[in-house]
Amino acid sequence: MSNLHPPEGPRRRQRAGCGRLVVVGCGHMGLAIVKGLRASAPNRDVVVIDTNSDRIHDIASSEGLQVWDTMELTHGDFVVLAIPPQVFPAFAVTHRHQFTAETAVLSVMAGLSTSAISAALGSRQVVRSIPNTPSAVFQGMSVYFAGPDVADETLAEAEILLQAIGKALRVDDEELVNDATALCGGGPAFVSYIVDAFCNFAASCGFSEADSKEMTVQVFGGTASLIAGSSKTPMQLCEEVMTPNGTTERGIAAFDAFNLKTSVVAALAASAERSRELAAVMAGGAPT
Repeated sequence: MSNLHPPEGPRRRQRAGCGRLVVVGCGHMGLAIVKGLRASAPNRDVVVIDTNSDRIHDIASSEGLQVWDTMELTHGDFVVLAIPPQVFPAFAVTHRHQFTAETAVLSVMAGLSTSAISAALGSRQVVRSIPNTPSAVFQGMSVYFAGPDVADETLAEAEILLQAIGKALRVDDEELVNDATALCGGGPAFVSYIVDAFCNFAASCGFSEADSKEMTVQVFGGTASLIAGSSKTPMQLCEEVMTPNGTTERGIAAFDAFNLKTSVVAALAASAERSRELAAVMAGGAPT
């Protein structure tokens, strides 16, 4: 079961202004969350943590953000973990003493389950999410999970943060986060791969690189808007363009001849399976 959860209601509005937001890791996703929150809640007290000196300098220069290289949590802080999952075990060993059972944590780390994070940090307030790269332009699609011990206030805060960078979908089965890792997390790469094929075709026909990109991006963006605003299924919209014995029908026939739809589903399934494999590895490597 899955549901969209908009950040509404008195408690959620109050929670949006409470405590500091401590973002650990200021790579692409961490920075996207910070920028989204600055746009939606400019008065929020945000602390950004990163240990990469080059990135600290770049972010300070380009974004005007002060980034700290050490973390000191205080009571009521809401922690966003945007570090690579491979470095989480070392982070947990170093910083576990700063976390309590009630420290709110939003993880955007791929492959780490809520139980592994909870065991490593000693917090019961862990929300696991998988955002994606369009979050950088506030068009992200995040899928998140929270167990039964997570407080309403923690969940509401996580929803507000994720919706600051796009849309957010809550799932009640944590296994679905692995599938979302393939669909949403890897989706932008898969779509970009197909977009590149469109661009290559246009360029081979004689269009300039810029025109090839402009046409293709408009086709994909416009079609996405059409699908989003229609009550029809994507396949119904496809069939409406397929005039019998026409050009589009010939192209779809070529797709079917090469089993394109089957290949896409297989690619997503392979990606989801790899997410589960990595989750199992990371769960075994997380400190307890």
